[in-house]
Amino acid sequence: MKILLVDDDPLFLELSKTFLEVFHNIASDTVNSAREALQRLEKDSYDVVVSDYDMPFMDGITFLKTIRDKRINIPFIMFTGVGREEIMNQAIENGANSFIQKIGDPKAQYSELSKRIWQVTSSSVSY
Repeated sequence: MKILLVDDDPLFLELSKTFLEVFHNIASDTVNSAREALQRLEKDSYDVVVSDYDMPFMDGITFLKTIRDKRINIPFIMFTGVGREEIMNQAIENGANSFIQKIGDPKAQYSELSKRIWQVTSSSVSY
């Protein structure tokens, strides 16, 4: 299992990588922009993309649309501090497999993220 974490906050990326690898046995690469993530997806193989919404130059919805337009069929989880319902609806409408808010206890939110990662990778639904 290997995931690609996309977030413009380097501290959050490091925290996410540590929590997922140490406590949930999920290997990850990190990038701080959607543009860099697209380059990685062209050359490397991942089981899931976990992306923030609120990023400069290309937000998470635009990033998701770009992935789907390029026919990159990979599970996508929006993991964001933005909790507006319209953002969640846009994510799901554009092919996100899950939407998780970055709020509350980090241990609980990473447990939830880990659970969703395993669910979307073991699902037989085609993406």
